Amino acid sequence: MSWRKLARLAVVLLAVFVAANIVTWWISGYFQRESSYRGEVAAVASHPDVHIVFAGDSHFAVPLNDLIDVDPHGPAYSIAFGGDSLRECFAKLRQVLNDSHTIDTIIVSADPHMFAKGRLESSNRSFVDWYFLRAGDRTGLKRGWASALLDQVPLLNNDFLQYLRKEAGTDLDRLRGRGRGGGDTEGEADGSSWDKLTEGQRRAAARSTGAEDHAGTGEYQLPFYWYERILALAHEHHVKVIGMRFPVHPDYAAQAPAAEVAAIDHFLLRNGVAQIIDLRGALSDPRDFQDEDHVNDAGVLPLLPIVEKRLGRPLMTHPPEQAAANTPAPH
Repeated sequence: MSWRKLARLAVVLLAVFVAANIVTWWISGYFQRESSYRGEVAAVASHPDVHIVFAGDSHFAVPLNDLIDVDPHGPAYSIAFGGDSLRECFAKLRQVLNDSHTIDTIIVSADPHMFAKGRLESSNRSFVDWYFLRAGDRTGLKRGWASALLDQVPLLNNDFLQYLRKEAGTDLDRLRGRGRGGGDTEGEADGSSWDKLTEGQRRAAARSTGAEDHAGTGEYQLPFYWYERILALAHEHHVKVIGMRFPVHPDYAAQAPAAEVAAIDHFLLRNGVAQIIDLRGALSDPRDFQDEDHVNDAGVLPLLPIVEKRLGRPLMTHPPEQAAANTPAPH
């Protein structure tokens, strides 16, 4: 085969590869999630009056994002996302502090499970690699520069390939009649109504999930490392850091070892966190919860005034009830 034919074949193969990547990025649920993920961060720049930013996982994201983020002139915004670890919080906070110069306070999850084994890795890892690449910072790139760059190409993204394998396995189980209910997105409802369960059922579920989520709390250095970097970042930008814990079922909270929670609090306060606001017991009505550790759309309405009172600052330009009634449909 002549060099000219080889060149033509290479061009055709490259065109097919590029087209396949575009189609994959466009139709895949994985990359739709990535787009939503990065869109939440980029949107901070379109909120000119934002002074307070929340960062954490679904414990923050589920009740907050749909309420406060739609207020274009609101004083608060949430970049929390289900599955985030403190590494993801750091990378996104660095981006928004560079993009917006009105922020004076960041509220970061101080939930004990953020310091547990289950938060050493995040399903959003490759989404955030992009922010480390932009910052020229390889410290958060587990597999180095080359792997992180390749992951920006959909069909070469290792996490996407793992996602495909998992989806294929789920589809196969469903075809065989062994499908599992619910989704794999943290904080996603499984179709059952929490308040319709008996208290015994709720307590059992809370203990089970709490034990799993808090396994290894305080035993690993990595979460403390990323919290230290968040605090250093805040100091660099002259921003206050507040640690916060959102409401959960008491049996869920009880699975976090008290001694380890005290040690986490000591670490945070010693290293520059201005205060820790623990709201784990602030709500008790089952109707305010989506499950054992997530407040629902109804529960955020009484929760928001509690948070505002503890902060001594408003989080919205209008009362939550009025804002919720005027919330547009998701786009």
